[in-house]
Amino acid sequence: MTSTVTGLLQRNRRRELAAGRQLRLSRELSQLHRMAEDLGAAGAALAARLQRAKEVAAELQRDGKLLANEELRDLTQLSEEVQAARMVPLAVLFEPYPRMVRELSRELGKEVELSLEGEDTRVDRSVLEALKDPLMHLVRNALDHGLENREERTENGKAPRGKLSLSARREGERLLLRVEDDGRGLDPDKLRAVAVRKGLLDAAEAAGLSDTAARDLIFLPGFSSKDAVTELSGRGVGLDVVRVRMVSLGGEATVESTLGKGSAFEVRVPVSLTVAPLLFIEVGEERLCLTAANVDRALKLESGAARELAGRPAIAIDDSLVPFASISSILGAAPERAPTEGELVLVVKGRGQSAAIAVDRVLEERVQAVLPLKGVLSNFQHLSGATALADGSLAMVLSAAHLVATAQGQRARLMTAPRAAEVKRRRILVVDDSPLTRELLSGLLEAVGFEILNSNDGVEALERLGREAVDLVVTDLEMPRMDGLELTRRLKSHPTLRSLPVVIVTTRGSEADKRRGMEAGADGYVTKGDLVRQDLVDVVSRLLV
Repeated sequence: MTSTVTGLLQRNRRRELAAGRQLRLSRELSQLHRMAEDLGAAGAALAARLQRAKEVAAELQRDGKLLANEELRDLTQLSEEVQAARMVPLAVLFEPYPRMVRELSRELGKEVELSLEGEDTRVDRSVLEALKDPLMHLVRNALDHGLENREERTENGKAPRGKLSLSARREGERLLLRVEDDGRGLDPDKLRAVAVRKGLLDAAEAAGLSDTAARDLIFLPGFSSKDAVTELSGRGVGLDVVRVRMVSLGGEATVESTLGKGSAFEVRVPVSLTVAPLLFIEVGEERLCLTAANVDRALKLESGAARELAGRPAIAIDDSLVPFASISSILGAAPERAPTEGELVLVVKGRGQSAAIAVDRVLEERVQAVLPLKGVLSNFQHLSGATALADGSLAMVLSAAHLVATAQGQRARLMTAPRAAEVKRRRILVVDDSPLTRELLSGLLEAVGFEILNSNDGVEALERLGREAVDLVVTDLEMPRMDGLELTRRLKSHPTLRSLPVVIVTTRGSEADKRRGMEAGADGYVTKGDLVRQDLVDVVSRLLV
């Protein structure tokens, strides 16, 4: 039902675009009518006919707009009804914990009092399912690592029985879930020492971390603050799995702690993974978006707003300093730079902090279906999802948490992606006229160990293939000078390159388009919409066996 509503919303959006084209036609006819009138008597008959055509076009445009508005109203109501039907109370998620905590605390020899709050808070069914494993991990972590046994608590002047609470509440379109204990708390000095011992940081880097940053180390892969590995704590599995899962949902995970008094882990996720208000932005020629709930405001920088914070660019907002970065530098398309007067920035919130992110343009805010990322694409923490546009192409949803962390200089840790040892280091030529799409495709393939070359179009690709050997070509369909079909035909008719596998990746996914690609000789065909649901690496790996 949800996918049907999403499809209807997309068709309504296409109707809106068609109404816009009708309006442009009406304006063009008006211009032609004025030109015909300037011809005098010779143009009178033509002017009269153009006037009638203009009136018909205007009437079609008005009718189309009215129909689109009526459809949108009905579809919005239907979407809200479907969304309401998917919402379930968190009592379903919390229900097994009283018994589980009793059993595990007995097993650990601890006395624990559990309190629950916010069971009536309602979230989308898919969000609830996605929260089950991370919440279980946080509770087990609190029982095993956080809370002390009776003797230790008594020695430290605490009540013999430890306290553990699970609470939830709505914050606009997001859910805040909190797991809090009154246990040992996190010792920043010990966490720094563990990071150095495990080779995650050198001594100088660790010493330079603030206490807040040191506590954040527990979310790094392979990090564990407890030397003894127990069956309960997951055989050394760290809390990085919690943060990775939250980021994949378009959310975040944070920790607050006071040594000797306890810790509180908070996760924030969208209330619904089905639809969300998205803010569309433009970066160069690309359209990207952010979850609107993570954008505090948009503003243009005034003279004298530029500052520095811990040696990094920042701006002054409301008597406080906020880290600054341009969206282009975060995506690797431009070097880091200082803020400039008059440029547009979004104040983005993530992980309980804010950053000022410079963008080229803000386009619009619209409620859209958000597709979760799967496969290799889910390893890229600067992306939290994707949404389908009216023309069938995808706009990637950027992770607010990653934008904020990058503005604070933490990009290196966030951009790590696993490499598959079993994939041989083979060379792939990626051909696409869009720099951001080239980076996305290259990143997908580099993440599993392929070596990547890039070309802007078919002409440049042929020139490069004449100089360098590759094992496979991934090409866009529509490009200037030479498109993907012509490039494929030329490769398949080339005396030495005809055996080179070619995969077409395009927004055009109709059966007719696929047939044209295969008739040209393509060995694989992947629509960009399927990059979310179908792993491009699978297609490439299969062709390179």
